Amino acid sequence: MNLQQLPTLFLLVGLAVGLAACGSGDAAEKKDGINTNNPKVNRARYGNLKTDGYTSQDFDLNLDGKPDQWKWASAGQVVRVERDLNFDGKADVYEYPNAQGEIVEEEMDLDVDGVVDVVNYYRAGVLHRKEMAVDFTGAFSVVKFYDTLGKLTRVERDSTGNNRVDTWEYFQDDVRIRTGRDINGDGTPDVFTDEGEGN
Repeated sequence: MNLQQLPTLFLLVGLAVGLAACGSGDAAEKKDGINTNNPKVNRARYGNLKTDGYTSQDFDLNLDGKPDQWKWASAGQVVRVERDLNFDGKADVYEYPNAQGEIVEEEMDLDVDGVVDVVNYYRAGVLHRKEMAVDFTGAFSVVKFYDTLGKLTRVERDSTGNNRVDTWEYFQDDVRIRTGRDINGDGTPDVFTDEGEGN
């Protein structure tokens, strides 16, 4: 495999992992300071990334003479890192570090169409939540929640496309043990199904 083929491989692996893993967070996640749906925050998914007043540093990681990574900083503090994984000159991944330099939020455009498909949130370097637009339209219909060790604990799904969660899946030791469904449309689960291993 040559260097030219690596970007496609990275995108395919990212897509497979993202779809296997996976939008709307609950009140606890919003309260802890994670930015879920706040268009005032500068993010690629809102189309409002700030460049004015920032300094930029370019990198050419594949040595083709064109930049494929950009670091944006304000007052010496890196506020955003953009990466071009398929080397077409446009960013596909956006990382947002905290003041200590730890990535706390990451946006990914898996099908490189200019629309963010996955948003990952990290705490202390561990994946805490993953929001996914499974139909690649930018509508985050699946959210996955993880414990402090990065193990999947819950999946929330909007299966109707009305921006309201209607299915909740609960996991223990990577096994789905319970599923809740909202039957009457009030935003809370009405019917639960308990499951065992292998179901």
